[in-house]
Amino acid sequence: MNFFAELKRRNVYRVAIAYSIAGWLLLQFASTFVPILGLPEWVPRLIFLLLVIGLVPTVIAAWALELTPEGIKLEKNVDRNETETVQTGRKLNFFIIGTLVLIIVFLIVERVFIANVGEPPPVTVIDAGPNKTIAVLPFADLSKDRSQEWFADGLAEEILNALARTPDLMVSSRTSAFTYKGSDKDISTIAKELGVAHILEGSIRGTGKRIRVTAQLIRAADGFHIWSQTYDRDLEDVIGIQEDVALRIANALQTTMDPKALQDMVRVGTRSVRAYQAYIQGLSLRARSFRTSNWQFYLESYEQFEEARRIEPRFAVAHRESADYWKVQMNPVRRQTGLTDLKPPEMRDKFRERIDLAIETAKDSIEVIGSRAQRATVGLHLRNAIRFFQEYLEARPHDYQAWNNLLVVALLAADRDAGAIALAELKAAGEFDRVAAAMYVGNGYRFGKASVAADYGLKALERWPNHTGISYQTHRSLLWAMRVDEAATLFARINQNDSGTAVTRSRQACAEGRRDDVLRILEDLRRADNHSLADEWLILMMLGDKQAATELLQVFESNGVTYQLASWLSYHTFDPGPFPSLMQMLQQERVKRPPPAEIPFACPAD
Repeated sequence: MNFFAELKRRNVYRVAIAYSIAGWLLLQFASTFVPILGLPEWVPRLIFLLLVIGLVPTVIAAWALELTPEGIKLEKNVDRNETETVQTGRKLNFFIIGTLVLIIVFLIVERVFIANVGEPPPVTVIDAGPNKTIAVLPFADLSKDRSQEWFADGLAEEILNALARTPDLMVSSRTSAFTYKGSDKDISTIAKELGVAHILEGSIRGTGKRIRVTAQLIRAADGFHIWSQTYDRDLEDVIGIQEDVALRIANALQTTMDPKALQDMVRVGTRSVRAYQAYIQGLSLRARSFRTSNWQFYLESYEQFEEARRIEPRFAVAHRESADYWKVQMNPVRRQTGLTDLKPPEMRDKFRERIDLAIETAKDSIEVIGSRAQRATVGLHLRNAIRFFQEYLEARPHDYQAWNNLLVVALLAADRDAGAIALAELKAAGEFDRVAAAMYVGNGYRFGKASVAADYGLKALERWPNHTGISYQTHRSLLWAMRVDEAATLFARINQNDSGTAVTRSRQACAEGRRDDVLRILEDLRRADNHSLADEWLILMMLGDKQAATELLQVFESNGVTYQLASWLSYHTFDPGPFPSLMQMLQQERVKRPPPAEIPFACPAD
């Protein structure tokens, strides 16, 4: 008898098949019920490993042993005339058929009744329900000398940042929430104005090396305290306090994230208390600079981020914030520029050094992608920047600033599809957050949606009547829609609360045909110390003096940093033609920019 015939006679084939089928069924049971029973994820892998290891001895046993009426014997001790291999083979056939029937029944039951039980939900959930909205208010400083205000503001902002990284929570932006610093409005009113279902408020009291932090999560609908905690700790434990608060709030709001992923997400990024304190002081100073428009605080915030970097060289977030400072300094369109005497190439080198360190030291792959998007933006690798922002936003769908950054890069690249998606996201977020609303209104007119953006802005002002950004952007949108009378009404309200910017006054004057008034505004602007070059350019364009507007920007043509000049590409009235360095970049990036738009409310010709 040959070898293969002997394998068949001894039922080795049947045993191997029966073992494999039974093992597969066991694995299916394990894969289905391990999540339901809350067992460790490694249990199915362990069962698989044991089954693989057990296959060899099972086959050897089938070869060496024989099943007889007297029991199992060694095959060499069995008289072949007395063996019952045929009967054993039949029994194995019945076992195989029975197991296959069990598999079919199991698959039907699993498909109908168990398919979704215990299955973890997807990590990224873009559509957050109305009950998963929260605003983090500035914490109150209850210290006797009120010396911990910076710490209270910074801690609240860092908790906000940690929660905002959770994909299925919608968190009101810092700018929106911090508007209520020192407010005496009740929680339900604040929640209604912010459009959130929950409010996190807290306080800090510092005494020497001890600190007491009280935090409470409140359901706005009925004032119910869902969670509250008082931390009476050494100052050295402040990092643990911040991480614990963010983690408990996310859990209280029933985030769908995996617990381990959530815990990693709320981590600060440093275990150095001194570095962390410098970092949150930087956050506090930066928030104050936006509240007061005093950009000296913005410079001081950068100095604190630099201190955090010095203390902890692997503090990725501090590197990123310092890099952002230099990105802003290179952008002449931003209000916070002019805080350094460095030349543009030196500013660019400062940015590159810090953003590269942010990428190198980041512990989160998503943060790496976000920093790469910023680096690609400044390097004017526009297609890469769009791709990186899109990847980042898949994981951080409620980062409104990132959506706005994507929108700006899309404008530079003349990518209307990417821009339209970002614009739609900001429009949706603007129903919930005033900063996102201002971003949408400020960009809608650039996509031919001036009247739609104006209506949206007017509606937003009914909810947030004193928001300067929404007022400014809505006024511009009304004029681009040539709704001059409505713009005049809004302008009067802006002037009632504020003197209005030179650009706002010039727009309204041009729309009403008052060219001489605009010329006087321009003259006053030029006499002012450190006046905004962007404002002067905008007014020249309204006056129709395109040659003077072009000559004004020639200073950026030869300074070696094309990013500065590219900042004007976000204006669809800008003509890059007279600037060779810019045209070269657009050609390299294969950007087909439409002809410059004409300003419908421009001043009448001289």
